[in-house]
Amino acid sequence: MVRSRNRLKSDDGGSNFWSRLSFSSQFLLAAGAVLFVAMAVLGTWVNEQIKSSVLVTSGEQGANFMNGFLEPLVQDINPDGTLPAARQQQLDALFVGTALGNTVVSIKIWAVNGTDATVIYSTTKDLIGQHFVSTDVARAAAGEVVAEYEDLISQESAYEQTLDMALIEVYAPLYSLETGEVLAVGEIYEDADALAAELRTGQMSSWLVVCLTTIFMLAVLYAIVRRGSRTIARQRSDLQRHVAEAREMAHQNSVLRIAADKARLDASEANEQLLARIGSDIHDGPIQMLSLFMLKFTRVDGNGGEARKTLQGILNSALSELRTISSGLSLPEIEELTAKEALELAVFRHEDIAGTKVEIDFGDLPDTLTHATKICAYRVVQEGLSNATKHAPGARQHVRALVLGQRLRIDVSDDGPGVRRPETTPGAHGRLGLAGMRNRVGALQGTLEVQSEPGTGTRIRVTLPLEDGDR
Repeated sequence: MVRSRNRLKSDDGGSNFWSRLSFSSQFLLAAGAVLFVAMAVLGTWVNEQIKSSVLVTSGEQGANFMNGFLEPLVQDINPDGTLPAARQQQLDALFVGTALGNTVVSIKIWAVNGTDATVIYSTTKDLIGQHFVSTDVARAAAGEVVAEYEDLISQESAYEQTLDMALIEVYAPLYSLETGEVLAVGEIYEDADALAAELRTGQMSSWLVVCLTTIFMLAVLYAIVRRGSRTIARQRSDLQRHVAEAREMAHQNSVLRIAADKARLDASEANEQLLARIGSDIHDGPIQMLSLFMLKFTRVDGNGGEARKTLQGILNSALSELRTISSGLSLPEIEELTAKEALELAVFRHEDIAGTKVEIDFGDLPDTLTHATKICAYRVVQEGLSNATKHAPGARQHVRALVLGQRLRIDVSDDGPGVRRPETTPGAHGRLGLAGMRNRVGALQGTLEVQSEPGTGTRIRVTLPLEDGDR
């Protein structure tokens, strides 16, 4: 378990190391490894091709040498497969201690009988007459020229293995000049020190070219990827900055929206407080003065009874109108009421003042509404019923309230004669009431719609958004 954890930690470390690298650095490491492996394979293949070409050339030269010097001397091999002594002496005269012999390290002539190969001549005399199993000799006896470089592993090359030099070993068939059949196989060892030096030089040159080419390619590709990586990094930085700016702007907009909503609610509440104060001032001021005047006026004696009755009627009318205005401006205490109770209170007060009956249909309303929403709903019902009484006296009135999603919808309707065009412009009292209702609803970001056609009655539909405090 400990080893597994350590291995996981090591893997995580390697992954973190790789992820911390830039894109260009990742490309440099990955592409460098791939290119160097590919170039190593290519360089090895090129060197092998050079060696193979050299061996082919050396094999052809060795075969020509043996065909020119060895083949004429093996035409009269004895029936038992041995080479006549005279021919051996001729071969020694040609290759032992002579300038021609110095061009080759050693020479062997093989008699082949099936899989058995016998040395019938060799510049190394102790090999003559010995038998060996050699696949190279068998291949040459089949007519193939075999050339090998530094492949001295067979028993019959024990002498050559003791020499401190690079050697090329060539096997070639020796043919009968009369029948064209293979009479024997010739084998020569050539000094390959010069060839080895040339191969090393060629290998070093090819490896140098391969390495330089790889480095150049990698440098060019890295420069391109580095430039692209910087562009991507710059664009990523710009994108992150833009995202941060967008988040900051969204946060600021949210703060401003909350502040605006709070200011709107504060303004709505301040407006209601102002109306309440105006209603209280009217009630405590002019209404009280007129009430006192009426009290004193009724106690005055005199002959002007008819004039007094007239003045008394005018004062009663003015006093009634002022009380109506005062009651409309002064909002009853509805803060502790539920939404349903506040709307029922508005309907009840209208029925008490107007002496009419209003049908109500309240759905599953929230237990509480924000104070501003509750005040607006109360005023909508109050003003809607007041307008219905004034413009359609005697008509049936209906108030409906329900919740749709996250919005409160209130319908105040009557079955009166209706009007051609909803009156929405300031002018008369009804118009002022409808305009004030529209402003009050708009302050809470709600909507107000008036539906009225002659003969179908009038409907005022108000939709108010529910705030977080509405539940």
